[in-house]
Amino acid sequence: MKTIHQTTLILILALMPTFAGDDHPHDKILAGPKGGRVLELGSRHAEFFVQPDKRAAVYLYDGEMKAVAPEAQEVVLIAEAPAGKSKVEFERTADGFLSKTAIPEGESYRMVLQIRETSDAKPQNFRIDYNSAVCGGCQRAEYACVCGH
Repeated sequence: MKTIHQTTLILILALMPTFAGDDHPHDKILAGPKGGRVLELGSRHAEFFVQPDKRAAVYLYDGEMKAVAPEAQEVVLIAEAPAGKSKVEFERTADGFLSKTAIPEGESYRMVLQIRETSDAKPQNFRIDYNSAVCGGCQRAEYACVCGH
């Protein structure tokens, strides 16, 4: 019985690259042009980035990672910081969205970024494990690490 399980596992692992596809966007971590974390929005992308002043920014890109201006989208961040859960609201800018206030204090905590295509659309939720430490491999903030360590 143990041999059957091992053989099945080896077969599954051997066939995974066949079904994964080398050029599929899910197979690699995209580096955000601003240094943030790239999130998939269907055929488009968003980049979540925490600026040095601790204000969060969201930039929008098309499928080829070319910047696009925001339209009717709405963005909200729920921060589950050590001091408690809080809502961070965003304002539209010429090239994306910028939080009205700084994110809560704390080196590491969970965030949920909600992006709506329109005010009445269902939000897309992205869970981000925020960690402000710098990755030793790719030199990006840990929440936006692309080296896959």
